[in-house]
Amino acid sequence: MGEDEWNADMTDAINLIMSPVPTSSITYPMGFRAAGTTCGIKPSGKPDLAVIVSDRTGPATGVFTRNRLPGPPVLVSRRHLRRGLARAIVCNSGIANVATGPEGETNALAMCEQVARAVDCSPREVLVCSTGVIGRRLPMTKITRGIASATAGLGRGPTTDAVAGQAILTTDLVTKSARERLRVNKSSIRLGGIAKGSGMIAPNMATMLCFITTDAAIEPAPLRTALKEVVDRTFNRMSIDSDTSTSDSVLVLASGAAGHAPIRGQGRAYRTFVGALERLCERLAEQIVRDGEGATRVIRLRVEQAASARDADRVGRAVVDSPLVKTAVHGSDPNWGRLIMAIGKSGARIQLEKLSIAIGDVTVFHRGAATELTNQQRTKLGHRMRGPEVVLTIHLGQGRYGAQWLGCDLSRKYVTINAEYTT
Repeated sequence: MGEDEWNADMTDAINLIMSPVPTSSITYPMGFRAAGTTCGIKPSGKPDLAVIVSDRTGPATGVFTRNRLPGPPVLVSRRHLRRGLARAIVCNSGIANVATGPEGETNALAMCEQVARAVDCSPREVLVCSTGVIGRRLPMTKITRGIASATAGLGRGPTTDAVAGQAILTTDLVTKSARERLRVNKSSIRLGGIAKGSGMIAPNMATMLCFITTDAAIEPAPLRTALKEVVDRTFNRMSIDSDTSTSDSVLVLASGAAGHAPIRGQGRAYRTFVGALERLCERLAEQIVRDGEGATRVIRLRVEQAASARDADRVGRAVVDSPLVKTAVHGSDPNWGRLIMAIGKSGARIQLEKLSIAIGDVTVFHRGAATELTNQQRTKLGHRMRGPEVVLTIHLGQGRYGAQWLGCDLSRKYVTINAEYTT
């Protein structure tokens, strides 16, 4: 089927399968197997190593942290993706393999080599990730046993996917997974994803860890462009604590098993695929924010009427990153003065007399002046601040650009979790 046969109406073209608890995720697309296992890195005895394998080598891409001190797994995976092809992903949790010197890269490469031998591919076709405590060396004897166990037990289905999703977690309280399906005429394309992230989340060109599979037939160049486009609008517009991890990676493998005509350019087929990929990443991003360390409320921020897309993002990041805004949300305090502060420090084009702010559906600041609220409005405002999701809308009055950002409150529990992280 050629691109000209794809339905031009994306609303009709995408048949989105949305289930609160998907029966499967990372192996939902055709052509993939996965496994999770416990190899003994985590003192808790919980699963701590996952392997995801495509039935054949195919297009792959990744987006990585811009932290200037990335871990060896990031450096190795970047190199392995230069050809735009991969077959497998291996990931351990509990130790990040960061700031570990030449030994760290040797260990990351050894993980790739062992998986490659097990699935009969080149080590350059294996991508590697590690997450957890920085500065500690990987217990390679345990990891070697874990990889052997995982590659011997590769499978498909909800049980397999659940254990693989658990095996990449650190301080997360819950697994994060999602799946999507596009139905176009008689062709069906599936996407599945798992992610981890709860703290150290303020992505810059990436996010915590996120692994996505698809059975779409898509060439490396459009796949790379699609991921970059989607990450900028989803994972790069969320923040839990304003810290960008040294290990952030988003990886995508495409098996091509759906059997349709390859997506080569950026026509209708490409746009339809991007729409589904974006929906998948939106759902994963929201699950990450809801599971933020110590979080009790989600902040959903809408920035409107900015002078540029860059200004909209500047304001969005400044507000959701602000500890004062986050603590006000935690305490259900409608202190819009903290929003004024954050907007003002963002570096965006701002004029006070054109600025308006709403909390939920209550306008608290309008065109440069505080709004006189009725008793009924104050009651409603208190209710909006105490809900599980606090919606903030900022009208800059400068132009036509907008952005939506996700964040969470900052609680006492966040401090406790991170004060005791390694002890």
